[in-house]
Parts: sequence; C-alpha cells; structure tokens
Amino acid sequence: MPQIPQGTVDMIRESSDILEVISQYVDLKQRGSNYFGICPFHDEKTPSFSVAPSKQIYHCFGCNSGGNVFSFIMEYQKTSFPEAVKFVADRYNIKIEFEKNDFQSETFAGLYELHNIAMQMYQNNLFSKEGSSALDYLYERGLSEDIIKQFKIGFAMDSWNHLVNKVKGKGFTKSQISQSGLFTISDKGVFDRFRSRIMFPIFHPSGKIIAFGGRIFNSDDPAKYLNSPETPLYHKGSVFYGIQATRDSIRKNGYAVLVEGYMDFLKLYQGSVFNILATSGTAFTKKHVSSLNRITKKVILVYDGDDAGANAVIKAGWTLIKGDLDPMVIRPPKGLDPDDWIDKIGGENIIKALSKPESYINFNIKFHRGKELEGAERREYIIQLAKEIKNIKDGITRNDLIRVICSKLLIEEKDLIRTVKTQRIVDSRIIEENFNEKNVINFTSKVEKAQFELIKLMLNSNDQTKKHIKESISGDLLTVPFLKKIYEIIKDINLPIESSSIIEYFKDKNEREFIIKMFFETASETSFEEIVFDCLKILKSEPIKQQISDIRVKIREKESKGENSFKELTSLAELRKKLNDL
Repeated sequence: MPQIPQGTVDMIRESSDILEVISQYVDLKQRGSNYFGICPFHDEKTPSFSVAPSKQIYHCFGCNSGGNVFSFIMEYQKTSFPEAVKFVADRYNIKIEFEKNDFQSETFAGLYELHNIAMQMYQNNLFSKEGSSALDYLYERGLSEDIIKQFKIGFAMDSWNHLVNKVKGKGFTKSQISQSGLFTISDKGVFDRFRSRIMFPIFHPSGKIIAFGGRIFNSDDPAKYLNSPETPLYHKGSVFYGIQATRDSIRKNGYAVLVEGYMDFLKLYQGSVFNILATSGTAFTKKHVSSLNRITKKVILVYDGDDAGANAVIKAGWTLIKGDLDPMVIRPPKGLDPDDWIDKIGGENIIKALSKPESYINFNIKFHRGKELEGAERREYIIQLAKEIKNIKDGITRNDLIRVICSKLLIEEKDLIRTVKTQRIVDSRIIEENFNEKNVINFTSKVEKAQFELIKLMLNSNDQTKKHIKESISGDLLTVPFLKKIYEIIKDINLPIESSSIIEYFKDKNEREFIIKMFFETASETSFEEIVFDCLKILKSEPIKQQISDIRVKIREKESKGENSFKELTSLAELRKKLNDL
C-alpha cells in the first residue's frame, strides 16, 4: 500500500488553515484568540467546540474530541488518515506523490499477492475435474458462468496443504503467511485454513482481493460458512461484499440495496439489481454505516423472510437511523431468502418491489403488532421505541419519528416526548468511551502530576522555556511512558509544537485527545522557573522518601527480632541528608 511521504504530510498540514477548513462544517465565532461553535461530534446547545488557529488544533470541552486538520476530516467524514490528507491536499491544490519502497508497502503487497494466488487457485479448482460437483451445485443454485467468473468464485479442495504448496518457495515471509488469514499455524506446521469449501472472494472497493468467505461443500464441518479472520487488509466490521462492482450504481441510483448473504447478492445482481451490497455474513455495525455514508443516504433492507431476518432488519434499521441514513424495507414471503425469492418472481418483479419499499418505522410497528398491543405490552413497546429515539442525535430525524409514531399508535406527542426524555440511556459514543475506560489517561500520584506539569509547560511555552526545561531535567526522571514519549519527541527532533504535528506520533485516540487538552489548558500565573523547580524537587525527593519509608520498615522488623540495624540506620542518615540537600 503506497505511503504518503512524511515531508508531504507536513507540507500539507502547514499549508492548510484549520479555521478555514472547519468553518466549512461548523459555524464559528471568535472569542479571544480562539473560535467557538456547536460541536459536530455530539449533541449540545452551548458551544464547547474550540479552534485555536495559532496552534492549528481543535478541542471540544464537552466530548473531548480533538486534533489537527487531518483528525477533524477523519472524524467528520469517517475517512482514513491517507484519505484525509488527500482531501486537504486537494483543497489546497497540493500534488501527492506516494512512496512505494517501504517495509509496510512490501508487507501489504505480499498479502495482496497471497490472496491473488489463492483466488486463482480456487477458481482453477472450480473449473477442474475435481471441482465439477461444486460447479454443478452453483449452476443448480441459479448462478451463470459469467457471474461465477466475474466475482471470481472458486473451490478449496479437501486438502491440508494445497495452498501451502502453491505459495511455497515464492519468497513470502513468515509474517505475511501468518497475517494473511489464509493459513492456520500450529506446532505441527502450516496448513490451509479453507478446505472443502466454495470460495467467495471479498474485494476492497479498489478491486483488490482482501479476504474470503467459504461455504462448506461435501463435508461434515459444523460451520456452514467460514470467513477470513481480521487481518491488516480485512476489517470485517466495515467491509461490504460486492462493493467493487456496485459502488457507482449505488451513487447513480441514490440508494443501496442491502442483503445478508453472498448468494443473495449474486442472484439479485444477476437479476439486474446492480446497486446492491452484502454484509459478508457478519453483523451490521456502525462502521458499516460509516462506509455507506460515503456513497449514499438511503438503504433498502432486503433480509431473509423469517423471524430472524426480521429481527436483523429491526437492529440494522435503528443503526442506520442513528448514523443519519434513511432505511427502507422490502420483505420476501415468509420462509424465503432473497435468492429463493428472485427464482420465484424474477428480477423484474424484484426491481418493481424495490421501487415501492416500506418505511422502516411502518415495518417496525407492523412486525411488533404495535397497533394491536394493549396494556403492559403496549407500554413496554412504546418504551423500547423511546429508548431507541433517545439515542438519535439528529433533532429533525428524532422529531419526525416521534410525529409518525404518535400518529400511527394514537399517542399524544407530548406523552411520547416525555417518555423519551425520561429514558436514562447512555449514547453509543459514551458507551464506546466507557468501554475504553481502562485506556483513559489519569495522573494521580505526586510524581506523575509533576511530570505532567513539566510536559504541559513544554507544550505551551516558547523555545527559551523549552530549552530551560530540557537542560534542567533528564529523561530518566520521566517514568510515565506517554509523557516520556512527548518529551523525547520535543527533545530529539526539535519538533515545531505549535504546528500540531505532534499528535500524529500517537495512534491511540485517548492519547491524542489528552495532548490537545494540554494545549488548551490555561497557563499558570506562576513563573515557569518556579514550576520547574517545584516539579524537579518532587521528582527527585519522592523516590528518596520512598526509600526512607522502606528502610524504616526494615529497621522495625530487625528491632522486633532483636537484630542489629546499624547498616539500615546508616543508610537512613545518608538518605535524610540527601533529601535535605535538594
């Protein structure tokens, strides 16, 4: 995977104006040297989102989101770092030339090549004598040869080492073999992960193969489907099957048809439903929503016709609404999957059905028999609706849903609004933050706080102050890895901190946001010399105090046993003198 040279990233960041970029999305008003507006990342009424043009960073005092111009584009547009860099570069007409000969590029190139070799082998297998029964099965399921070849469907033989032998001697590293997800590795050796399965390659939007889904064939393996594990290429929570072939059609049609399975996708695509995607046999997630948001705002859910499919529609629909997408629904008759349904009524009738989808909330009410419920069941259903509505950030969407639900269930709007307001629900963003609570940065001891104050002073001071601090303290006094890393960056590479580039050295979101928060904290009125003196005294004295405490414990233990403690008393006197000399 080509990399953007660091020098180019620096030039793009320094050429951009974070105030100008963010002003496209947030209405900002100046307050002192900074600009404030309503945060685009959480629901609020009082502006707590701040942009500091002098430091080229932003920070929200409400949700703690923060970063530089690239961070903002990544979070706002749900893009990767390279995509954000390219977006900013395009805005300022900066040409990007990619690096191609780095270690990471070689790793990714190897992984792509492994998947390509596997795909070619699997497809050759399918069209060989040994794969004829699997090919006949696909024909019986209604797939044409053209579709099979277009989507590179193949067959993995019932062998432990077919692919192993195919890639042996081709120069792949152990790391590439291990990271590919195509093999299982044990004490006994390396073996093929996929055996006796019809293979469905999963593609990146660019058209490169990044993973496989394998359906069991003529084997008693209890796992009907086996997908590739998470790899550097494949993040299943955000990948759609078929997107490389349908993305342009989705944009052209203005909506995506979403199904669950590989066969559902292939049969409907063969039936001329070209704006279709499948979730690759995985649960529908918020990351899927982020991916969809880049290409459409409307999704028609076409899941299986049984109760399990209906429940999956209910869950996916709420996830789509919370992600600012508009879900619609069409349902196959009970007991039919979409691929069975198209066999019965044909592609033209499926397309007609797609032209008249049912609104998600209508389907929700109908499935739960909301109009027929009475008493406690009716109350419980309304409370469940209120809980979901509570988690919808967009006020217009929330109000429209309340209006429609009240009209259909004959509820007073004020009663439903009150029910929504009384639900004590933590929104998904906060749930995620609490899930990562173990990673929250917090300094409690005097030593940690002293280190924090020194680093904060370095981040918010001029070059002369930084130089004074660097000359006054040595790196071995910094014991907190996160703070030590900041110190080493400033000290060793003379980084221009005001440029906000320092946050790009930290991959952890909590660390990046904590650094931004340090940038925004008000400077102390105490002189920097006093702060440095006090912090240094703590850093040097606290370890000595701990040693004194430990020696006192030893002295008490020896005296209680009637043993001589002269050695410990001598050490104690030396430490006290050392402490007094500080």
